[in-house]
Amino acid sequence: MSEISEKEKEFPDIDLCYKAMGLSFSDSPEKVERTYRKLKDNYSRGMRSSDLTERAAATENLKNLEELFITITGSLIYKDYAKEHEKYKELKAGQSAARKLKQPTAVNGALIVCPHCNKQIASNLKVCIYCHGKIATPMGPLMGNMLSTKNIIVVAIIVVLIITGAVFMSKP
Repeated sequence: MSEISEKEKEFPDIDLCYKAMGLSFSDSPEKVERTYRKLKDNYSRGMRSSDLTERAAATENLKNLEELFITITGSLIYKDYAKEHEKYKELKAGQSAARKLKQPTAVNGALIVCPHCNKQIASNLKVCIYCHGKIATPMGPLMGNMLSTKNIIVVAIIVVLIITGAVFMSKP
């Protein structure tokens, strides 16, 4: 319970620190560090200026930036979010590794190109693992053309004509 109350107490301070650096709570720890480095580089360039007032302002800004960064990274909110972000990155890395394992492994180097998504897949697959489109075998389109509705009707009519012709020929 004391941890929750500490978080509640530090929230307004941390919120102001994030806003002062131009960040939000939803920004990743990497973005916080990138923004810090970018601002630090900008202020460091200002410290090399020949103008004394600009140099003094840059020194003051750098000092304030250091305090903001230390306040943010030292907060319980940031630490909890950084832990959750690490778990998220590990989960994503695990999912990516699992996807790589599902990559098609060609037997004897036999790969074909999916006609739907144009990605290479193993030739023994019947369904594309990327777009889930049906992969037709060389005989598939031929059978599809031969067994079309039009062809079946034509063949049925011819068979009926042959049978009726045979029936009329068999009767005297």
